[in-house]
Amino acid sequence: MRVTVLGAGYMGSAMAKVAAMRGHEVRLWGTWLDDDLLAPAERGEKHPRLKLTLTDLQLMRAPRLAEALEGAELVVQAVNSDGAVPVMTKAAPFLPDVPVLSVTKGFLPSPAGRAGGMDRIDLVVQEAVGRPVRFVHAAGPAKAIEIARRVLTWMTFAGADARFCADALGGDHLQVGVTDDLAGAEICSALKNAYATGIGIWDGFVGRDAHNARAACFTQAIVEMRAIALAAGGRAETVHGAPGVGDLHVTAAGGRNRAFGERIGQGRPAREVAAEMLAAGELTEGYAAIQSAHRFARERGLIAEQIPLLDALQAIVWEGAAVGPTLAALRLSV
Repeated sequence: MRVTVLGAGYMGSAMAKVAAMRGHEVRLWGTWLDDDLLAPAERGEKHPRLKLTLTDLQLMRAPRLAEALEGAELVVQAVNSDGAVPVMTKAAPFLPDVPVLSVTKGFLPSPAGRAGGMDRIDLVVQEAVGRPVRFVHAAGPAKAIEIARRVLTWMTFAGADARFCADALGGDHLQVGVTDDLAGAEICSALKNAYATGIGIWDGFVGRDAHNARAACFTQAIVEMRAIALAAGGRAETVHGAPGVGDLHVTAAGGRNRAFGERIGQGRPAREVAAEMLAAGELTEGYAAIQSAHRFARERGLIAEQIPLLDALQAIVWEGAAVGPTLAALRLSV
């Protein structure tokens, strides 16, 4: 099968490696921002982030988008949420009628003409490209470097073509479940970075002996994720499975979002921490995710009693509220 992966960052390169493991012909296309990632790989050196060589892939730079998509039987959309609409809009004239497996997480502003506010990526992308897209969302705990190195991973693919994508990429160490709950899976993926940041705040505020607080907020996060998913057309079992509980666990256990939260918990302004991490090449998805998730929930009628943790995160990260008093005032859904 000919597989085209759009985006040469961590996850795009990892998914391309997985596709190559399955014996597919793989084209890895980099955006106009990916040249520094592709250049070493083109010389046979290791990918700067993934730390693996990409010699088993066909590498293509931004001007070769039409060529990269020609004859594709499966497309993997792996650019970040900010790049999803620009990339898919550029790809639209060349995009064949095949499943598009998206590993992108987050909410996006609805285009003009809709009711406004934040919405799921699949809906926003389809409006932007002006035609239906056979969108499948890849959810679940899947750190890029681990799936590329054949560490046991359980993902869930959601959408009408989920089984096709699972058969193409699943197997061996990458075990893939399927669901038709596209809304629930996307919402879980969008929310987990926000809540993982919140769990990390406790480490900065109290120290590593905040086990009780982290566990309490992990549980509260699942309660709130379920409420938001149900309000937006998702299902509870998706939240309680790999897309929700599993992905939140792996994200809260370590990584950039937890580190972001820790520094905020130590009393540093969120904007300053985000800028510092960005300058170091560390994308902090949780920063924007908190604001977009809070807006998404409020626009769907969730009130303070249903999302107290998300309200607290919004107050600390985006409204400048002091960490200590805000956490002290937090009341969980007991």
